[in-house]
Amino acid sequence: MRSASPAERERRLVGLRTQMDEHGYDVLLVCGRGDEFMRGRIQYVSDIFQWAGWGFVLVPRTGDPVFVADPLGGFDDGSPNTWVSDARLTQQPGTVIAGLVRELTTATATVGIAGLADIAAAAHVRELEDSLPGVSLTDATDVFDDFRAIKSAEEVANLEETSHILRTVFTALEAEIRPGVLERDVLSEAHRLCRQFGCVDGIALMGRPPAAGFGWGSDHAIKPDDVIVIDLEWGGPSGYWLELRRCFSFGEPPADVRRYWESRVEAFDACVAAVKPGASSNEILAARDRVYQRYGLTAGDEDVRYTAHGIGIDSLEPPWVPGTERALQEGMVLSLHPQIALPPSEVERYGGVSVGDSVLVTGNGARRLTYETEQWVVLHG
Repeated sequence: MRSASPAERERRLVGLRTQMDEHGYDVLLVCGRGDEFMRGRIQYVSDIFQWAGWGFVLVPRTGDPVFVADPLGGFDDGSPNTWVSDARLTQQPGTVIAGLVRELTTATATVGIAGLADIAAAAHVRELEDSLPGVSLTDATDVFDDFRAIKSAEEVANLEETSHILRTVFTALEAEIRPGVLERDVLSEAHRLCRQFGCVDGIALMGRPPAAGFGWGSDHAIKPDDVIVIDLEWGGPSGYWLELRRCFSFGEPPADVRRYWESRVEAFDACVAAVKPGASSNEILAARDRVYQRYGLTAGDEDVRYTAHGIGIDSLEPPWVPGTERALQEGMVLSLHPQIALPPSEVERYGGVSVGDSVLVTGNGARRLTYETEQWVVLHG
């Protein structure tokens, strides 16, 4: 996995230490976990790719960060030019971290913990509390995530690299999707290509009506009259993610499927148009719903699935839409895939037919990072 440049590392440390000053943290403790949703916090401050288990990076006000990790969780620092030279494996992270905090600060210090609000294990927190009786443990999750949400030019370039790879993979898959080919074989080729291009982790899914959504690929053969939807979610060689969807058919799709897909494209485009600096992230939902209302569609009464979310070094980052509302800022990157709820009578007909791509918030609105426009791919099997 490719590491961040020295300049990018310095930008992150300076920025986070500025946040520490503003919020009164004597040290910053970043909690991570070895999965696509939470390992990015660790990678952001260490360039360590955590494959499994729990992990922590302690960021002091001066000097290098320290990595404290689960001995059963594999990790890779990605480069001979390591960012973190002090890595400590332990079964008692609270005790080890407490010792580091005592070395770096006073007995009445304040420790800001990124992850205290969502993934820090209760046992580890209790261990910290017992080992640091006079120290204040403060949640720094939003402080950390809000800083990380604004992508640098280097990070945007990493995201664009992943977009280029997945565009190439989707083009190559056009030759693999043929009547008689097994679903599993198509998705296996997607995995092979993503790995060959240097992607570090990801999934490939397929929706094929009468399926109700996406699946891992069965041993059933693709048929000439099928509508096929493929969802690829991969972290590129830098670890930066993209969730991307494409719809395929042999010849033109049925007229009703085409109309339904066009309504999904219109909703996606409306969401893109709502992405502007200063706008509330909830404006994305309002834009989606205005389109859905015209077509008699809905996201559902209990709309908890994400229509948009941040994306970067983790596959899902704040803001969550719906969820953690934020004022959109220039430099944020969002993964857009407008949620919809269909009646049972229509679910199997339209399967996973949908749109998904990433957009960058710029001073002039949103810029798509992968495809400029959405196209239905007509194959000739």
